[in-house]
Formats: sequence, C-alpha cells, structure tokens
Amino acid sequence: MKEFNIIKKAIKFAGKKIFLKGSKNINFKADFDYFTDNDLQCEKYFISVIKKHFPNDNILSEETCNDAKLEDRTWVIDPIDGTHNYANGFKECGIQLAFFDEGETKFSMIYLPYYDELYTCIRGDGVLLNGKKVVTQKDIDLRQALIDIPSLPHNDNLKEIILFFMSELNKDILNIRMMGCSCWGFANILRKGFGAYIVVKHKIGKWDLMPGMLMCQENNLPTVNKKLKGVEYFIVANNDKILKFAEKKVKESISKFSVNK
Repeated sequence: MKEFNIIKKAIKFAGKKIFLKGSKNINFKADFDYFTDNDLQCEKYFISVIKKHFPNDNILSEETCNDAKLEDRTWVIDPIDGTHNYANGFKECGIQLAFFDEGETKFSMIYLPYYDELYTCIRGDGVLLNGKKVVTQKDIDLRQALIDIPSLPHNDNLKEIILFFMSELNKDILNIRMMGCSCWGFANILRKGFGAYIVVKHKIGKWDLMPGMLMCQENNLPTVNKKLKGVEYFIVANNDKILKFAEKKVKESISKFSVNK
C-alpha cells in the first residue's frame, strides 16, 4: 500500500530527527494545556509529506487541523501524544496516526521514539511491533489487572467522576496507573499485560483513539466507545469480563455526578 509505505518512513524520520531533539519551548492553548514547538514541527512535516504525495487528501490533526471532518481519505494525526510527559522529560510519549478511507480505518501506526518501538497495523493483517507479530494474551484475571487512566482533569465535574470510579475500580483490581498518554495506554494493553485502558472526557479527540482502536480490534480486544449524559467514555479491555466490570463502574460514576452538556 503506497500510503502505508510513505507514512511509515515519515513517522520514523519525524521520531528520530524532530521528536528526539527534545523541547521545552511551550505555548499555552488553554489553562493547564499546552503544546511544544516540536508538536508543530512534527505536524508540519507530516502535512508536507502527505500533501506532496496526496495533495487532495484531508487532514485531521490535533494542533492546527483539529476541526476538519472525518471523511474518505483522511489522515488522522497526533504529532506528539503525551505532550506534558514529553515537555517534562518523561519517556511515556510518542507519535500516532491513522488513515481513514471508504468509511473505515485502513491502517494505523504508533511510534515510541525513545524506545524505537514502531507498532503498525493494516486492517486484516494484525498488529506488528518492529515487523514482528504482536500476540495479546487475553487471560488476565480481574484481581491481577492493572488499569490505565490517562490523567486527572482540572474540570471539576470530570474530576469527580474519575476519582469516584477510580475508587470503585480499586476495590476489585490490582492497581491503577496514570501514564498520561494514549499511545502508551494502547501499547500497554496490546503487549504489556494491562487489564484495561479507560478514557473519560466531554469529548475525546479522534487522534487519541483511532490509531490504537484499529490495533485492538485486530487483536480481538473488546472495546466500547459511548456517550452518557454529555460525557464520552472509551474502554478497551483484555477480555469481556474486565470490560463489563469497567463499563459498569464508569456508567455508575457518570450517572452519579454528571450533568447533561
């Protein structure tokens, strides 16, 4: 696939030549939310590559093209996922993207440059890590499960929801981790033995979910992405038992604290 081969080279180049340079030149886009100069440089580079080879394609990217519609031949890009980790010297961050066409995600990639780990997935061909097939063992017991929740928000309503369901989850699982990064959440569940990855927001960016969702679907991991009372939630779990348990706790928490948006 021409698109796949071109962007695979591009994501490795961006990781090694832009991402790994590091950056602490930050720009605030909202209270408690910022991007670095390398977020913009990575995004600019991907857009230039795509427009060179596919000038009529649509781009949906977090920093400068985040209001674009998801339509056929759309590139969905998170130029640096886990920006707060990245800007503060933590290695739990990466680059992720997906290509959407004919009503579905055709392929996706997640690159963790600090570890030189490249996850690739073409629909129907499974998930590869640096060219080797990723096999997810789907036998984690609930009481041995680590669950990843990306971060604690500053929004008081969401904070109440998340703190409550963390407390409820913690009664029956091994423990909770906050990696602060979608691509690490997906990598953890694909091959590192996590029980679930849970995101709860008023609106979840497509660049956060689409790359990893295809990979989880290809490895037959159960997922759910719904809205309840103005709150969107996404869960991918190691198995159906953990998914059912996690969704029950999330729905109870949203119902207890949320107001319709």
